[in-house]
Amino acid sequence: MSTCWVVAAGSSGRDYSKLFLRFGIAFFGSGADRYDEIKVGDTIILRQGREKIVAAGRVVSREGQHSGVGDKEWLSDVDGWYLPAWCYVDWKEPEDGPISVTGFGRQPPTLFQSTASEPRHEAERILATGCPPKETGCKEPEKTKLVADPKLLETLVIEGLSTSSANELTNTVAKIRLLADYYYHHSCDWSEILEHETRTFLVVPLLLALGWSEQQMKIELSGGNRKRIDIACFGKPYKSPEESRENCVAIIETKGFASGLDYAQAQAKLYSGKFPNCKALITTNGYCYKIYLRNEADGSFSDDSYDPSAYINLLNPRDKYPLNPKEGNGALDAIKWLLPNNLIQTA
Repeated sequence: MSTCWVVAAGSSGRDYSKLFLRFGIAFFGSGADRYDEIKVGDTIILRQGREKIVAAGRVVSREGQHSGVGDKEWLSDVDGWYLPAWCYVDWKEPEDGPISVTGFGRQPPTLFQSTASEPRHEAERILATGCPPKETGCKEPEKTKLVADPKLLETLVIEGLSTSSANELTNTVAKIRLLADYYYHHSCDWSEILEHETRTFLVVPLLLALGWSEQQMKIELSGGNRKRIDIACFGKPYKSPEESRENCVAIIETKGFASGLDYAQAQAKLYSGKFPNCKALITTNGYCYKIYLRNEADGSFSDDSYDPSAYINLLNPRDKYPLNPKEGNGALDAIKWLLPNNLIQTA
């Protein structure tokens, strides 16, 4: 019987199952030192949460290789996470959706070998009766290029940022990077760095340096149903909730440092219906920003968290979004759409 591996689809607001299935791959950071133990023909169970099986598959070889580590550039920035180890998988999904099982353990690691009978039985059943993912066999993302700071500043100045503000922004970004790097590499527990801290120490300083005034920002604005919008940005100084409905041009959903940005997009989208002139939904963990612009034709926002209008990782700015590179969705466009003038002019 082949070895049965269990790999997590993500945690803390991160769900990479769509990418796993789309590209026929499994990738991971924690447990990366075990990638060379995975063999062709092994069974892989794609776990979501502590008890759900999203898919199951067999490890396969493509072009003479079935696994690796550190050799796929797009895995160096999975919405800010470094997940370098991978293996190729032919996936199948359960016919009736994810299956709940026991046997993964109370706090299962990202990658582990499973000998529990229930998960293995369900995996074999999925392999025998399941269906290939609807979106599968897609070509992996192409390589992207690093965007140097002078090019970022040049873009901002061309878009209307004053040269004096550009100098201030340079200093602010440097401070943000130092703190974000500290959180990323030296903090003992990412779960303790909550969204209030990322918003206060990382997000608001950047917005101010980009030209948003304090009067144009409202922290924890009511979004209805006892929900609060983390940051709402306005075309002119905020005065009242009634007036805010017409003047809100951007909704920003901030997350803690350990959280991903997958579910944040849907959360921000729920608020947008109350603000007809909102042009951008922005999700951020303090150093990565995903920007979704309203479609002018039908007034909608994208439903796909992996299809942003623009993306920037302040620690590693690239010319395109690494997970779904296309024209005009990289760091230069992201920084442009974070400027107040561009959003206010389109309102």
